Amino acid sequence: MRVLFLILLFLNSIYCYTQSRNYDAFYKNIENNIFYHEHAKVLNEINFVLTNKPKNYSTEQIDNLKVLKVEVLVDANLLDEGLALSNEILSQNHLNDYHLTNLFIERALIFEITEDFSSAFENLTLAKKNIDKNEDLKKKYYATWLIRVSSWYRVQKKRNKSYQYALKAKQYADKNNDISKSSEAGTLLAFYYINKKNYDKAIQLFNKAIAVGKQLNNKISVTYLYLNLSSIYKKTDQEALAYKYIDSAFYHIKNTNYLEIKSASYLEKSEVFEAQNALDSALHFYKKAIEFEKAHNFNMKTIKMNEQNLDFELQKEKIHTEEIVTENKTLQQNLLLILIIAVVLFAFLIQENRRKKQIDKQKLIIEKDALELEKIVKDKTFLIHEINHRVKNNLAVILSLIEIQGQENTKSTDELIKQLHDRVNTIAIGHQLFSYDLDTTEKSFVNVKQYANTIFQTKQSATTKKCNYIVEASDIQLKVDIALPFGLVLNELITNSIKHAKPSKNKDLELQLNLIAKDKTIEVIYKDNGDFFPDNANPEAMGIYIIKGMLNQISGTYNRKQSTFFITIPYAKTS
Repeated sequence: MRVLFLILLFLNSIYCYTQSRNYDAFYKNIENNIFYHEHAKVLNEINFVLTNKPKNYSTEQIDNLKVLKVEVLVDANLLDEGLALSNEILSQNHLNDYHLTNLFIERALIFEITEDFSSAFENLTLAKKNIDKNEDLKKKYYATWLIRVSSWYRVQKKRNKSYQYALKAKQYADKNNDISKSSEAGTLLAFYYINKKNYDKAIQLFNKAIAVGKQLNNKISVTYLYLNLSSIYKKTDQEALAYKYIDSAFYHIKNTNYLEIKSASYLEKSEVFEAQNALDSALHFYKKAIEFEKAHNFNMKTIKMNEQNLDFELQKEKIHTEEIVTENKTLQQNLLLILIIAVVLFAFLIQENRRKKQIDKQKLIIEKDALELEKIVKDKTFLIHEINHRVKNNLAVILSLIEIQGQENTKSTDELIKQLHDRVNTIAIGHQLFSYDLDTTEKSFVNVKQYANTIFQTKQSATTKKCNYIVEASDIQLKVDIALPFGLVLNELITNSIKHAKPSKNKDLELQLNLIAKDKTIEVIYKDNGDFFPDNANPEAMGIYIIKGMLNQISGTYNRKQSTFFITIPYAKTS
C-alpha cells in the first residue's frame, strides 16, 4: 500500500512540474511581447486565460498574469482600466512580494501620469519596502524603482533630484549588466543635460541608448530617440543633422505596425517638407500621419471595448456562480421534497429527456452548418486579403518603377512610356498566371516556364527586329512574390538584347533561357547570340539598376560574362 502511495505521489510531482513549466513558458512569452509593445496580442492571450481559467493555473498564477496585464494597459495608455484592475488584484491579495512590487511600480506610473503625485509616491514607498527585504527583488526591480523616482521628480520639474536618482539607476544597472535599464536611465540623464543646454552630453547619451535599442530590436524606443536627437539639432540650428535624424526615425519605423510612433514620424517628415516649401510632399506625409493616428485611436478603442466586454463577461460569470451556490443550498434544504416530486414526475421527465435529445440533435446539425458557413466566410476573407496584399505590392512596385523612370532624362517621352508599359505589362502577366490555394501554407504560385514564354512572346510581337527564343525549364513553381521580380528582371534582359545585341553574318537574333531547379534555388542562364558587347557598358544604366533592385528584393544574385547572365534565385518550389 505504501509503495502504491509513493508511486502516485511521484506521478503527481511529475504532472505538477510539467504544468509549472508550461505556465513559465507562457509567462516568459507574455513578458517578451510586452517589451516589444504588442498590446493587442498580449491582452488577447491573457484575456483568454482569464476567461477560460485553466485548471492547472493556480489563483496566484492567474493574479500574476493580471499584474502583467496592468503593465500592458499602462503601456497602451489605458490608465483607467489599469488602475481598476490593480485595485481588484490588491483587494484579493494573492500576490507574492515579487509581483506585488511590480504592481506597486506600475501603479506609481499611473498616478504619475495622472499627476496624483502623493499617490504615486505612496506606491513607490510600498515597492521600496519589498525591495529592501529581498536581495533578489533588489536585483530585479531596484534600477526600475530608481528610474520611476527620477521620473517622478522630473515631471514636477525638480531636475536636480531627478538627475541624482537617474545617475544612481544607471550606476546600479551598469553594475548588474542590465543594458536595458541603463539605457532608460541614460535617457533621463540626457533630458537633464538638454535642460542645462549641455547638448553634446545629451547627444552622447541618446546615441548610446539608440545602440542598446537596436541591439534589443526595440524599434519604438529607437525611433523616439532619433526624434529627440533631431529636436536637439533643431535647437542648435543644425538643420541638416536634424533632417537626417528625422529621416532615420522615419525609415526605422515606417515598415512596422507601431501606429502611434509611425504617426509621429510621418508628422515630423511632413514638417521637414513644409520647411523646404515642398508642399505636395508635406501634405502627403501629413495625411499619412493622420491616417496612422486614426488607426491607432481605433485600435485603442477596440482594446478598450474588449476590456469592457471582458469585465461584463467576468461579472456575469460571477453572478452566475453565486446563483449556482444559492440554488445548491436551496436544493439541499428541499432535497426530500424534490425526491417526492421526482417520483411523481418521473414519467414526465422521461418524455422531456426524449424531447431534449431531439433538440440536441437539431442543435448539432445547426452548429455543423454554422461551422461550415464560418469556414466559407474565412476562406473568402482570406482570398480578399491576399488579393489586396498582392495589388498593394504590385502598385508599390509600379510606383517605384515610375519614380525610377522619371529620373531618366536622356530618353524621349514616347520611349520612356514604352519602357514603363513593358515593365507594368510584365507584372500584369504574372498576376494573371498565379493562383491561390487555400489548402497550402504558401498560398500562391506562378509557373515560371509559362510566365517566361509569355514575356518572350510579348516582347517578340512588339519589336520589328527578327528574333527567336528558346526556353528550357522543368515544371517549376515560384511564389508570386519571387516570380514577379524575376519577370521584371527577364523583361530588362530581353529589352537589353533587342536593343544592343548584334548577331554576326546577318543572322536573326536568338535568345535563350535555361532554368534548372536545385535544392532550394533556381539557377538561371540567359544569353543572346550577339557577338558585340561594349566594354564600357554603364553599370548604372536603368535596366541594370532595375535588375539589381529586383534581385536584391528576392535575395537573388547574378554575374555577367559578355552577353550571358548567370542568376541564382532562392526559395524555389518544384511541383
